[in-house]
This record gives sequence, C-alpha cells and structure tokens, in this order.
Amino acid sequence: MRAYKEFSAWLNNENIDEDIKRELRELQGKDQEIYDRFSKQLEFGTGGLRGIVGAGTNRMNIYTVRLATQAFAEFLINQGSIDQGVTIGCDPRNMSVEFVQEAAAVLIGNNIPVYIFKQVVPTPFLSFAVRFYRADGGIMITASHNSKEYNGYKAYNKDGVQLLPKEANEVSRIMKHLTLNDVKVALDAENSPLWNWIGDDFYEVYFHKLAQLAPQRADQDLSIKILYTALHGTGAKFVPRALQNAGFTSVDCVKEQCVIDGSFPTLELPNPEEPEAFTLAFNYGADGEYDLILATDPDGDRVGIAVFANERFVLLTGNHVGVLLADYLLQQLPLNQYHNKVIVKTIVSTDMVKAVAKKYGVEIMETLTGFKYIGAKISEIEEQGKEFLFGFEESCGYLAGTFVRDKDAIMTSLLIAQMAAYYKKQGLTLVERLLELMEEHGHHLDRLQSYYFENLIEAERAEAFIQQLRNKPLNNIGGLQIKYFKDYQTGILVDLDKRAQSSFDFPRENVLQWETTAGDLITLRPSGTEPKMKLYISIVADQFEGAEEKLAVLEKACDQIINDGLKQMNV
Repeated sequence: MRAYKEFSAWLNNENIDEDIKRELRELQGKDQEIYDRFSKQLEFGTGGLRGIVGAGTNRMNIYTVRLATQAFAEFLINQGSIDQGVTIGCDPRNMSVEFVQEAAAVLIGNNIPVYIFKQVVPTPFLSFAVRFYRADGGIMITASHNSKEYNGYKAYNKDGVQLLPKEANEVSRIMKHLTLNDVKVALDAENSPLWNWIGDDFYEVYFHKLAQLAPQRADQDLSIKILYTALHGTGAKFVPRALQNAGFTSVDCVKEQCVIDGSFPTLELPNPEEPEAFTLAFNYGADGEYDLILATDPDGDRVGIAVFANERFVLLTGNHVGVLLADYLLQQLPLNQYHNKVIVKTIVSTDMVKAVAKKYGVEIMETLTGFKYIGAKISEIEEQGKEFLFGFEESCGYLAGTFVRDKDAIMTSLLIAQMAAYYKKQGLTLVERLLELMEEHGHHLDRLQSYYFENLIEAERAEAFIQQLRNKPLNNIGGLQIKYFKDYQTGILVDLDKRAQSSFDFPRENVLQWETTAGDLITLRPSGTEPKMKLYISIVADQFEGAEEKLAVLEKACDQIINDGLKQMNV
C-alpha cells in the first residue's frame, strides 16, 4: 500500500527532522490517518498548495514547501528568467514565517534573488511587489480564509498574477519528479547577498497609487461611521490607514479581531463571506451607531460588508457589492470615457452587472472562477487598446485599477467606504441603492452552497459524482426544464431541446453548468484550493417574491441531487 510505504520512508529518512518523526510515531496503528496523510502528494494545482499543517506528503510542512519551491525555481530557470528574483510574503498563519524562510533558502540555493517582507502582509501586496520590483515571480504563504489548521502556498508570474493553468501544470509536472534529495537549500540564507528585505518605500508607493485611484471627493460624507474588523489578519495594519488617508473621520475597529493572530481565537472560520464572521462586530454595533461594517479575511484579499438599514444590519453578498461598485465606478466616469472601458466577471458571478454595464455602453468580459483569470484579462484588455475598470467574483473579491493584479481588500474597503459616503450624502444607504438597481434591472438572486469533505475518500467520491453528472446530463432540476448543459472541462455544450452537441471556446476547468429554459443558472465545481465542492445558483425574476420562491425550489432540488449522488458513489 502506497500510504504505508511513504509513511515508512519518512520515518527512516535521515533528512526528516525529529519533530516530524515524533508526530509520525504517534500515528502508528491509525490506518485512516496514515492513508489521508500519505496516499498522495499534496498537489501543486492552479491555486498552488493548500492543506492542513502537519507531517505527511499530503500535508503542509517544510518539506512540501521545499519541493514546491524547487519546482518553481526550475520552472523559472527553464523560462530563462531568474535575474530579477522572486518576492515572498506571508499572512499570520501557523508556520507562515518558517515556510517563508524555507522558500527563500531554496530559491537562494538555486541562485535566485529574493525580496522578502519583514512583516505579515495582504496577498495583494505580494502581487504589487512583483510588479514594483519587476520580479520574475512571487510566492505568498497563505491559506486565505480557511480555518486555523490550514496553510498554503500561492505562486505568481512576472505580471503579478497567480500562475495560470499552463504555468501551474508545468510546476506540478516538475514537482512530481522531484525527491527531497533533489532540493537545493542554501545554508544561512538570510546572510546571503541574494537575500533582500522589502523597505518602507514599497508601502508609500502603494498608498500613493491608491490615493490616485480613489481620491477624496467633495460629494462624499466623510463623517460616515465605519466599524472595521480584520478577523485577526493582515488588514489590521492597512485598512485603517487607507481610510484615514482618504479623510474618513469616524473609523472604529473591533479591537479583539484587529489583533493579528493566526489561531483566530474569536471565531471558527475567518471568512467574511460567512455571517458568523460578523458576530462580534454586530455586538459592537448593536445600538445602530455605525453605518457600515467592513470585514477582511486574514490575507487581506476579500472583504465582506454589512449595512445598517431599517433599524438592523443587512449583510450584502459578494454579488451585491460587485454590482454596487460597478455602478458606482461607472457613475464617476466622464461621459466621454465609457466607450473603451471593460468590466470583468467570473462565470458564477451575477449577470445583473451585464445590465448595469449595458446602460453605460461598457463591455463585459467573462472568465472562469478564480481571480487569476481576471488578473490575466487585464493584459489582454490593454493589448486590445481598451482599459480595465473593475473586476469581481462572487466570493467577495474585487479589483479596480491595474497596479495590483489580484483581488485587493485594502483597496476595496476604501472604495466601499467612499461609495457608502457618496450615497449617504444623497440620503441613501447601500441597501436602498441596491433596491433601486433591482427595480431597474430585475431581481437577481444568487445562492452559494458548499459541500465539505473531511478526508481524501470523501473528496474522491465527489470527483466520481461530478464525472457521473458529466456523463449523464440532467434534463430537469426541481421541475425546471434544462435547456443547455455546459462542460467547461471538455468544452462541450449540449442543447437538450435540439439534442445536439457543439464546442465552445473557453479556458478548460472542471466546472459543470446547467441553464434552464427561463435562463436560470446552476453551476457545480470542486474547489481548487479547499476540500469542498461549490454549488452556485443564479436566478432573475420581475418580482422579489417570485425570485425567492424559484431560488428555494432550485436550492432544495440541487441539494437532494448532490447528497443522494455522493452517498451512492463507491471509490
């Protein structure tokens, strides 16, 4: 059995440190745990690495980080681009600092210069650092919004965009052929002339560019009352600074959660998409003192918001915020600047933004799920002589401007605050503005459901279930007839009305999508970075009540199909 063979190899490998071996000895006799840790190598996918911190080939530890970095180094060397070096950053998660040191030591061992942040930083800062230093690539140690047991490793190309599938697949191919003996690790790396610290000038340039992107305006009520929570992450140092620089005079923090701490002591899951992440903030604002609550995730790339309206706090979804920001940014443009602007959305983000963009005559482009695709679109848009205005995905990720090429919660927190201040001066909340847009463009409702897998066997069942759906397309869901079935992995579109197949031109990824005869969309995809599968439902109706009813029917039907299907899978 492969798992036990690898388990024994690690126990007997003289290059594995004693702390790891001690952890492994405690696994003796725990067959399921050994299988989960050693039946496969933690794979370098389109989202890099992400896994539970611990001993094993299927875990995040210094050895998987070394292997990934050696593979990334060889990828860069094969491209002939190492002279400009690699930027490296991390968030506050457990083992993040150690993983940064290991990654740097491997790069220096391969004669590649490194530029390293002295403090924990938001992921978008890593993207900007690649561009600031004109580096050949970047590495960010983070598991984004996962629970405290996780850490991860994201790799970036020279554009400051997380590696695209072709690039990531090549790193993965190299990594699969490496052993720990192949890894080149520099001794005393920090004293090498190839080790460079990132200085304060970097931060000054970032905030200067942010001020140019989102300048203070006379049509904003800067006395709007804002409550901010960093969820124990990197935003704690930077969101308040961005707001204060822009002239906001009433910004408070949830003090307990603005303490940077990778164990996230006040919450189970530091994810601003989840209502539970706002529990402590709601307690702070229970008397209605605040107009707006902002919450950023640990690595500062996602932001969720709550708005005080009708005597209570209302959580807005990532789709709501994306539509509001797109509309707000378009309103700020001079009339003669609409013609060449482009907004980018993912295939699972709300189509309501298409109606908003059409009103202004602005082009919409769509990409696969994952912000790397939005970041990559920016260069494509510029090559066409057009200008990227805004990009978003439903999972609370947003970007304006082009100096960063990843979702940026520091930047977006400022834009959201300015947008709320703009409408407050008009006597409106963001909720009221959203309702105005829905009355104009239709009641679009969206729902995300995640199905989590506790171990490798459950994840394999999910893969088998998705393959079954691919082979036998559903013809109705919840009594609603399916018109089209799209398989983004094969590029095949099935027209169920005409019983015909055709191909469509789009990047390949393991995503299935069904469209009803009424135009509702149901999308299913396994996460590229987490042990879960995501279901997206998007519907539109003339009235809110009708939309709610249809959404409930589809949600219940999809949930039953998925749960029944997973139970039937044998792997």
